[in-house]
Amino acid sequence: MPEVSALRVRRGVGPAAWLLSALLLAGVLAPVVANDRPILARVGGRIVTPALADLPLLGGLFASAETRTVDWRSAGPEVRILLAAPVPYSYRGIRLDETLRPPGRRHLLGTDALGRDLLARLIHGTRPSLAVGFGATALALFFGGLLGGTAGLRGGMADLAVMRCADVVACFPPFVLALAFVAAAGRGGIAPIVCAVALSRWAATARYIRGEILRHRGSDLWAAARATGGSIPGLAIRHLLPLLAPPLLVMAAFGVAYAIVLESSLSFVGLGVEPPAPSWGTILAEARGTLDAAWWPVFFPSLALLVVLGALCLAADRASGERPGGLLA
Repeated sequence: MPEVSALRVRRGVGPAAWLLSALLLAGVLAPVVANDRPILARVGGRIVTPALADLPLLGGLFASAETRTVDWRSAGPEVRILLAAPVPYSYRGIRLDETLRPPGRRHLLGTDALGRDLLARLIHGTRPSLAVGFGATALALFFGGLLGGTAGLRGGMADLAVMRCADVVACFPPFVLALAFVAAAGRGGIAPIVCAVALSRWAATARYIRGEILRHRGSDLWAAARATGGSIPGLAIRHLLPLLAPPLLVMAAFGVAYAIVLESSLSFVGLGVEPPAPSWGTILAEARGTLDAAWWPVFFPSLALLVVLGALCLAADRASGERPGGLLA
């Protein structure tokens, strides 16, 4: 029964969706969750919000002279902290007197070789990892869907050109292709990494969409849909797109997982996010030299990757049971 199947899918995806939503929220609110600057403080007679000034896009609304000039770790009596961040450490705060501290009450996940709090770095590392994962997957689905749909619906030279380009991309290992693109584009933030990962992933989406369109275009149901009138692109959007949506959601979930692994691999070899901004791959790369002395700088980033990839694969596996709708279903 469709109702029972949809209910089962929603229940199965629920825990993974909640986990991913929590990670996304933690990434967006990372300056509020992990910061050595307080969320709320009184400086003289003014109430200021230093941590909120680090929020992406909206940070300028909370910036003030005090947020840039006050040293909150050694503030005088005129400064009173009203609300500290849940993790009162900065991801870039180097403390050489606290290097490689094991997990404990002061540092829940311990510190790295430079005395930086590992939990704060993992929280801030969520932002580039998930940004690359979701951004690259969205880009690959958009261009792969556009090119694959054009190839399947128009055929002829358009089909030949798209498929030959996809063949060329498929000839290169994805990591090597992304590595070459990032090296050629230079290290300028997340945008080159997103484009590099999307470049290595669009061909698989284009091939799948083209194949599904060709399969359904030869059916009697497609002929019946053509008999109702309308343009081919309009009929494809109205009837084929609902049919392809559930498999594309599954591809998207696996694509995000693959993109996160690829971003971590690029960061691990030094072509990812530029320091001091952390990502999970960067944290793992920095922990290579401390593995003999401490296990936690390697264990906790690896565990974060494992949990996120497991949640994405679980969501994809459960969502694959969803029943499509539409005239051609």
